[in-house]
Amino acid sequence: MPTKLKIFIMRKINTIKSLCLAVVFVFTGFAANAQLTHLEQSMFLNFNAAMGAFNDDLDPVLASGDQIPLTRYNVGKNAGLGVGIGYRISYRFDVGFGEVSPYIHADFMWNRTKGDIRDKFLAADGTAPTYFNLPIFIGVNYRYQLNDIFTPFAEFGIGPDFFFITKESGTGTVVSTTTDPTNGTLVITNTPQDFKYKYKTTSNVAWQIGAGCFFGEHVSASLHYSGYGKHAIKTTDKDVSVQDVFLSDEKKNDTKVQNRSIGLLSLRIGFHF
Repeated sequence: MPTKLKIFIMRKINTIKSLCLAVVFVFTGFAANAQLTHLEQSMFLNFNAAMGAFNDDLDPVLASGDQIPLTRYNVGKNAGLGVGIGYRISYRFDVGFGEVSPYIHADFMWNRTKGDIRDKFLAADGTAPTYFNLPIFIGVNYRYQLNDIFTPFAEFGIGPDFFFITKESGTGTVVSTTTDPTNGTLVITNTPQDFKYKYKTTSNVAWQIGAGCFFGEHVSASLHYSGYGKHAIKTTDKDVSVQDVFLSDEKKNDTKVQNRSIGLLSLRIGFHF
């Protein structure tokens, strides 16, 4: 493994460790000065919309002018509405002016590419890529009971996110140009080409912030924004010339790593017990 890559990975790991330790110290302070109420477990349904580069339109990078395959230049973009599930375990502490709940929370979020792109893959007898995010948060929730029915709350969490992209496959068109030696005219040739690209799983530091309300003790509704960080898009195919046969000439020699800032705005329905 290259030395620069090792240093980058170690810095990322140290950043996550430092953030987690800071949250643990905060939790320890609450525990030392508050009375434990009880352990709480929660399940969540998430309905989310892609934000940031995750929702960006595709760049016209293909030589044919079409948008399949997506390649590393466009994969990780064009995400549509999605759903997810979550699980949380927390401790509730009565602090006199409300309750504070340190928690560990994991989500499994699922987003497809938008319908027009999926239709193009379907027409090419292919499969469009699908996006999954698995964030694991350590955070704290603060709630204040107004009455027996309404208990508003706000919360914040931080931790690692793992970004998965499923493979894309189908039949695309490779465009090539030649010059007719008899008259010097330009000849454009479209050649069908099967493709199957797989992408590496990436990770980054993520955070979430949200606010909502408990309705009674066992049901809540809230709105959350989750920033999953900037993920580097890389393929498992080491032969770049094969990976990029569909690209326009200006992109074929571009070896820069593509990065995506992944974010989700989520409506979260919680069930607590």
